[in-house]
Amino acid sequence: MVLAGQYLERSVVVGGLDALYHRGSRGPPCLIASPHPAMGGSMTSPVVAELAWALTRGGHATMRFDYRGVASSRGVSRHVAGSERIGDVSDEVQDLLEVADHLLETTRAPSLCAIGYSFGAKVVLEAAADSRISQLVLIAPPTVLADFSAVASVQKPLLVVCAHHDAYCDRAALSVPTSVIAHSDHFFLRGLTELGKTVATFLRAGRAPLQVEAEEPPPEKHRELDLPEGEGDLELDLDRK
Repeated sequence: MVLAGQYLERSVVVGGLDALYHRGSRGPPCLIASPHPAMGGSMTSPVVAELAWALTRGGHATMRFDYRGVASSRGVSRHVAGSERIGDVSDEVQDLLEVADHLLETTRAPSLCAIGYSFGAKVVLEAAADSRISQLVLIAPPTVLADFSAVASVQKPLLVVCAHHDAYCDRAALSVPTSVIAHSDHFFLRGLTELGKTVATFLRAGRAPLQVEAEEPPPEKHRELDLPEGEGDLELDLDRK
């Protein structure tokens, strides 16, 4: 039994692909594409899981899924295990659109927001022209591993989110405004909550948040402190364990 207010995703199989779905009443429904399958990326990635949680809390239906050949999804991935290279993603685009059909049929929505993290950002960008996609969110697009020049020609509402210290993402190579999560890297070990809020704000407002750059505060300069002298002798408790 699911209690009121309890967060519980439903396991579904779309074709041969394993997915997790949570219902919602606010449009658009959100489809979340996972990071690189050759590097262990899956729908259980902390970033993907946080996005599903944050967007569900915002009222959106969400679906995250595993590409073919990942975990319980049937099929074979063309990407060599352990390789960071991002080559042909046509299989993953096909997987994305197959799951999109299922999500739209389930929610009876006319279109959806496609959200891709890292490798998933490339998959979403390649599918951007599809009529089933009305909005796009690219998170930490790895520009050093793949060509993201097509982002400049996207004509749909678009949000690009990058980490402030991301060795895989050159923001200058994107040629579009970006929202930046401070104190974080490509894996968002810090800033997960802020990332979820940023995407949810974009969907609610229908445009990118006003914040474009996040400056980290300079380190605090060294200061000397004058401590008052204590009265009496200093006693140490040497028997304490």
